[in-house]
Amino acid sequence: MKILIIGNGPAGFYAARKIRTLLPESSVIIIDRDDLPLYTKLRLPDFIAGKVEEKKLLLAKPEDYEKSGIATHFGNTITSINIKEKKAVSSSCEIFNYDKLIIATGAKAFRPMIKGVSEDGVYTLRTLSDAKAIIVKTGTSQKATVIGGGLLGIELASALNGKGLNVDIIEFFPRLLPKQLNAIEASVLLKKLETPTFSFYLDRITTEIMRCGNHLVLKTNRQDEIQADFVVVSAGIKTEIGLAENCGLKIENGIVINNKFETSAPDVFAIGDCAQLDGKISGLWMAAKEQGEALADILAGKRESYTPSQFNPMLKVNGISLDEIRKEVLSRKC
Repeated sequence: MKILIIGNGPAGFYAARKIRTLLPESSVIIIDRDDLPLYTKLRLPDFIAGKVEEKKLLLAKPEDYEKSGIATHFGNTITSINIKEKKAVSSSCEIFNYDKLIIATGAKAFRPMIKGVSEDGVYTLRTLSDAKAIIVKTGTSQKATVIGGGLLGIELASALNGKGLNVDIIEFFPRLLPKQLNAIEASVLLKKLETPTFSFYLDRITTEIMRCGNHLVLKTNRQDEIQADFVVVSAGIKTEIGLAENCGLKIENGIVINNKFETSAPDVFAIGDCAQLDGKISGLWMAAKEQGEALADILAGKRESYTPSQFNPMLKVNGISLDEIRKEVLSRKC
């Protein structure tokens, strides 16, 4: 059986590895536009902060794929899929035939419709290349602004602040981490984070980013004008569904799948950040890994279907634990 996997993130990689273990006679190919083996994106803020070397980000080496019997085509992009003929075509005009196709294209950083969001000096953080570009910019900067006060936005802002930059966070919601904390817990977190060089503009919408000489100025709906040497937008993700949409798969916010990861086309599966199960897209690293391994089990006949686990993502900022904040607030009530 020929299995073609598009995407080398945690979903694609862990699916491939387990498929080869459970179905050793199968042929597994991973294609990814990036030219790197699997690496963790969870530690990119630590990489920016200088706390971890690039080689420590790698979760696999090229020889690991070879040992597992996984063929790789890194730095290659699939441009079209013919569902009926069961073949995919790459940007280099290579044709890949398959018996089973697994789409694990993931997601990209979301850039909201803000006037000036494409200005030079406005970044996102999703890949190692993004992180390297931000590191270069920090070398000539004193002040940065992060749009988005979610987990990644706070971790990134803390990393930049730790490198000696003054940092502002602009957050749409009136409190930090509304998905993880209630209002009282969020106020405790704010007090732990806020310093003279680390400021927060809550309950704000960024309306414009404009260049003024060597600096950028961010305007908000509350009439703030915030100056920065550079800006990082941390406003969530946008699923990579263009390829699936073009070949006729059912699409909503992501590629619609059932609890066996089956799409609307026979022998085509979707996992990870591009997949939508029961109306939801997980967007979490551990969920993508779990889905990849669960699909391998299903293809090998080891399980009938998939039930998602409940994951509790944590804030990775030194000295601050969301669990400890919850306990602190609870002890006050008692």
